Amino acid sequence: MMPAPPVLTIATRALLLCALAMPACAQEGVAGVDAGAAGVTHGDVSAELGQGGQHSVRGALSREQGGMTLDAAVDALRNGNYRDGSVFHQRGFTGGAEWKARQGRFGFSADQLNQDTRYPAPEAPFLALLAARPEDLYRYEVRRASAFVQRYVGKFELGVELSQREKRATAHYAGEDGSSESTYSSRRRQLAPRLRHYGKVGGVGTDTEVGLDLMQWQRRSGRDGDARRRQISRALLLREELAFGGPYAPRLLLGLRHEQFQLDPADLPAGGSDWENQNAWDVQGSLQLRPQLSVYAKAARSYRIDDDGYTRAGYRPLAGQLRRDMEVGATVGDAARSASVRVFSERLSNQIVFDQNLGQLGFAGNLDPSRRDGIAIEASMALARDWRLDGQLRQVHARYDDYAYDGPDIALVPKTLASLRLYWTGQGGASGDVGVQWLRALRYGPDFAGSCLAQVPAFATVDGRYARKLGAWELELAGSNLANRRHYGDAPGCRSSIYLNDARQLRVSARYHF
Repeated sequence: MMPAPPVLTIATRALLLCALAMPACAQEGVAGVDAGAAGVTHGDVSAELGQGGQHSVRGALSREQGGMTLDAAVDALRNGNYRDGSVFHQRGFTGGAEWKARQGRFGFSADQLNQDTRYPAPEAPFLALLAARPEDLYRYEVRRASAFVQRYVGKFELGVELSQREKRATAHYAGEDGSSESTYSSRRRQLAPRLRHYGKVGGVGTDTEVGLDLMQWQRRSGRDGDARRRQISRALLLREELAFGGPYAPRLLLGLRHEQFQLDPADLPAGGSDWENQNAWDVQGSLQLRPQLSVYAKAARSYRIDDDGYTRAGYRPLAGQLRRDMEVGATVGDAARSASVRVFSERLSNQIVFDQNLGQLGFAGNLDPSRRDGIAIEASMALARDWRLDGQLRQVHARYDDYAYDGPDIALVPKTLASLRLYWTGQGGASGDVGVQWLRALRYGPDFAGSCLAQVPAFATVDGRYARKLGAWELELAGSNLANRRHYGDAPGCRSSIYLNDARQLRVSARYHF
């Protein structure tokens, strides 16, 4: 295993000591704020009950006093879903604190999320087996913590953030010969110092940011947790935004990121030299041609590195995913009426996906080069003082690029998506909206050989909500799939492995704000 970078270890300890000293530092107070003034506490409590065994509760509390802010929230959710044996539980907590001083601010935050998921057996003969082995479930836990310090020196902002994320996933599988367990756990530490400067050069406003991302990541996975991997990365990022002013108010944004990854030699994938160095960039520009007409264009290159390792190649990492985007668009109108159109093109190389058809449990893998070209149109119109209508139309052509199977659309990518929503705001705190969404027929998956031309039927769904405020209370009635349309949520095989989305579902909720 590789040793942790000394700079990361030293910075971690220094920032933790600084975080512990925050309350003392905050005693200097904020200009114009009376540190001894009475604090303000507010929060809200909400609960929701719905069909299909769904219910949730949430509570949040916040307190502000002087230059200090404290926040905390808890929530719990249960969804029985429409399939027998399928139950989802979630519990979460978030909390944090922030102190503001004359020349900066500092704070910390922490959150935890726990999820338990049970799935029904895929075939009828296994239903009895599933009932006999209730331990068959998937459990997921994630914990995050971060601390930051930010300092203002003239036109400069100096900041540093330290964060840590821990994930653990455990899957129990019921079988005829007993149960097996597969585990995955990971820990990621990241140190992110930043330097930002605001200025003006020859009448052009500048916003410059320089930063580093130092990351240490390690994981254990496998049925016995014996597959281990450790990764270190160092990234340099630069961002420059220019505001030229004038009648057309042109703006230009330039961004660049270079990252180097380091692995144990035994973990390196094929073509490791290409994988270990990654570059990303982003260029955006906009013009205000008229008071109610603006245009923009952008191009970007981004990457993604596999941080799971649950692959067919003995838990070795996958090739890095590369994505190239181009987009041009325009927006016209004002608050009463507006419309926008954008034309986009996206190219993917080595796309990282989770294919559940590769073996009994599925594995992550890389897809062949593909592209998605399309157009999206959005419009909004105020019909009256209390009524508004929004619409969206999206057309996408997704196909493999320079590939032997080029021809049919990529499986499970919708070609046409249209939606329409009507909003109403009445008197006495009443409001509501209703919408319809239509999805054009799309091909079954995972058809990479063009052997299955069958299509998932087109479908339309309707949803709506009605809410009313009564003092500190807010009551709401909401429904999804109101027409009770039977439609697919996933169809990864050719006319097989089909999963239906939820049937009609009504939900009632109440919220109290104080």
